[in-house]
Amino acid sequence: MNNLIRPLILGCVPVAIASLLAAGCQKSSAPSVQPTIDSSIHLQSHSATPNSTPPAIVIAAPSAAPKSEDTITKHEAQVAGTSKGDLTDIPQSPVSAKATAKPKIKAEDAYQQEKPTLMGLKLGSNKNVVLDRFGKAKKQFIMDEDTDPIQVYDFIDFSVGFNKKDTLEFVDVHTAEIDPGLRGLHLGQKVQDAIAILGKPDTNTTYVLSYKSQGTLLKLDIDPKENTIQSIKLFADR
Repeated sequence: MNNLIRPLILGCVPVAIASLLAAGCQKSSAPSVQPTIDSSIHLQSHSATPNSTPPAIVIAAPSAAPKSEDTITKHEAQVAGTSKGDLTDIPQSPVSAKATAKPKIKAEDAYQQEKPTLMGLKLGSNKNVVLDRFGKAKKQFIMDEDTDPIQVYDFIDFSVGFNKKDTLEFVDVHTAEIDPGLRGLHLGQKVQDAIAILGKPDTNTTYVLSYKSQGTLLKLDIDPKENTIQSIKLFADR
């Protein structure tokens, strides 16, 4: 009995082993399970066709900050050639007229009883001599007279007049900013100052002080309220 079972078992063992080997081969040859990929992700990332050019990425440049008024002014100044704080290099407009220096009267030309003058000028002086001394007048006009028209040359601070013979007829001082050559006396000073400097006048009223000398008349008009000298004139005493 045992002798019959043994050959049977031994014959079945190779068959069983062969079956197990076949099953193992089948499992190894089966395709491995791949992880599922969501195709929607791929579609969302590349909605365009594979051959289409991907859209260009545009990076917006930061907008410039608004320029302040000071920044604009500095720029304009730099264009002109300098900064706002230093404008010394910017060409300046030329001065239209240089301020005329005030004439200075020499001591020997000042008013004296024996030599009456005003602005250092003596009546009867030649026109060319006077104009050469003081330069070009600011204004010029004719003051009509019945017998002798007077040519007036106005130097702003004072004026002079010439007769038809071109000789000095009068001198008229207008402002206190100039020395009229009266030994320190100026417009605006008090009547007492005039008397102290020039001496006793030939005429002394509320409105006028006058000094006669060598056929001339030095006339000082007075402001009665302020008791000050308002004008000074030298002309012929006729």
